[in-house]
Amino acid sequence: MVSLSSGVLLSKVYGGLLGKNAGGSLGTPYERGIGQEDLIDVRLEPRLYPNDDFEVQMAWLRLIEDRGLDLTEHDLAQCWLDCIHYNWDEYGLSKRNLRLGILPPMSGFFNNWFRHCMGSPIRSEVWAMIAPGLPDVAAEYAFRDAIVDHGGGESVYGEVFNTVLESLAFIESDLVKLIKHALSYIPQHSLTYKSIERALEAHGKGLDLREARRSIIELAPPEYRRIAQYSPINLGFEVLGLLYGNGFVDTMIKTISLGYDTDCTAATVGAVLGIIHGRDYIPPDYVKVYEEVTTNESWGGVSNIRANRTVAELANRIIKVTYRLLAKHNDRVTVGGMGDVTWLIDPFTIKPSGPWLNYKPNTWTLRFTGIEATVEYPSGPVLKPNVELPILITVRSLRLSPINLSYIVHGINPKAYQINPVSGGLLIEPGSEARVEFRVRLINLNELGIVEHPVIQFIAIDSLESINVTLTILPPVVWFISRVSDGDEDVGRWVGEAAAGEWAAVYRDGYDLGLEDLIPKGSSMAIVGFINNPGDSRMVHVGIPNNAPYAKLWFNEEPIVESREKYVLRPNYDGDGRNYADAIMKHGWNTVAIKVKRIDEPVSLHFMISESAKNLHRGVTNVIQHMRPSLKPD
Repeated sequence: MVSLSSGVLLSKVYGGLLGKNAGGSLGTPYERGIGQEDLIDVRLEPRLYPNDDFEVQMAWLRLIEDRGLDLTEHDLAQCWLDCIHYNWDEYGLSKRNLRLGILPPMSGFFNNWFRHCMGSPIRSEVWAMIAPGLPDVAAEYAFRDAIVDHGGGESVYGEVFNTVLESLAFIESDLVKLIKHALSYIPQHSLTYKSIERALEAHGKGLDLREARRSIIELAPPEYRRIAQYSPINLGFEVLGLLYGNGFVDTMIKTISLGYDTDCTAATVGAVLGIIHGRDYIPPDYVKVYEEVTTNESWGGVSNIRANRTVAELANRIIKVTYRLLAKHNDRVTVGGMGDVTWLIDPFTIKPSGPWLNYKPNTWTLRFTGIEATVEYPSGPVLKPNVELPILITVRSLRLSPINLSYIVHGINPKAYQINPVSGGLLIEPGSEARVEFRVRLINLNELGIVEHPVIQFIAIDSLESINVTLTILPPVVWFISRVSDGDEDVGRWVGEAAAGEWAAVYRDGYDLGLEDLIPKGSSMAIVGFINNPGDSRMVHVGIPNNAPYAKLWFNEEPIVESREKYVLRPNYDGDGRNYADAIMKHGWNTVAIKVKRIDEPVSLHFMISESAKNLHRGVTNVIQHMRPSLKPD
């Protein structure tokens, strides 16, 4: 049995928060969007910066305090919309999905290029701190958190790993033992597993830090190798920092010197060290600076998070929740009269398991009294011409007697699409499940709304009980394409020909234009799209992040972006430094024209559109991109 006094437990929470705050701030000046090629020279300057790693977890803490310990992914998703207003990378892409009615984990999976990035591994500490020495419990919280904006991504494994490592760090100080056991919680096939394993091997072989770093980067797929926020690389760097460092300051320097997402890796490493060794491990000069907490509230980045202004205040809030959760698990932990904690079961003997090992990212689950309903989109939520869209609903009974359900579909837009079957029944035995498959067939693309929400109503035949399952069906993004000569930039003619239906149409699920197989070597392609804005004219932020040797964007036939060299692809809302610009989106029809050249390697290009900076680049949801002007919407 392992025991901690109440004072030591609080010191470990306090130390973890100090280490997190310090590491995040120390790494901030070195953070880049594109990963550096070699180790970087680091000179630590103790200065406080606001950090999304830290403040998002304050929002989670408020949720627990207000709603209780049984948080779901839907609670966390709602908090994203209510409290977190910046839209960096996966944050913005997943929040747009949520506003469209796509729930977790599909909210993190659909149309989200950044689902393998660092947004969720950096949010692990609060789950570990409320569940110290209960790694499986902490991991399940981490999973529900991660899938909101990273469903189906490597980052889910990254947050689970970090959370398990930190939960176990409350009762064990051997770093290699901690890392190996936390690694056992994630699938061996994942790149996150392989990256952490490679870090352990490099340290065991005595490779120097530069060699170890290179060996981890080589594991990443080429399209992500230079992305500074790619989580498998950063998880490997975290482990290198912990294993190669000697003391808090040296560990910070070595971790940050590895580059990439430096504020995040240093923050997690600092938290781990603070949990293992307690508050007094953090050097006094750093405590003076990082006892204070600052957030992005001042410019509207966050709100309603019940932010604390000192680490001491935050630690005392967390420890209250910790004792509530420990009391819930009194078969595994005892709490003495003075708040001392004793673990009755060795946490290292708990068999690693959890939903993150076997879940479908193209689904979401709704929970009702005695019934769960899982909605699955095998081919995604986008309805395209000449392709039936399958939607599966699995109803699981938690009741003790059979339940006989009938169902009927409401809210169909009959001019736009059909759903079959429209009615039927299910008999479900106790503890069992039954499935019905719906097939959605497009009737008229031009009648589809911006988003369609038909409802499947399930009614118990032998009672008044009923549940409603709302579906989300999206129209495709339609582009019109034609090969053009290198010198052809007659955008007015392009738009006219595309509007007249003279160019081939391609249908896409989201922002990716899917050009890889469309442009032959040595050729140029013109792409035209139409955006109908039913609201008032407004400023929008548009971009064409790409890796092509040449690309140009016209908005309403005005050239606004031109790039003449290949660049690392980063399709987010904010911009990549060269391929984005602001533009006026008029009421009614707007035109988008893009020219892309390919020399040798296939090219990728995304068209991104978000609200202007005053709205923190929030993804646009209220426009029509599946028609052309000659087919005007009602």
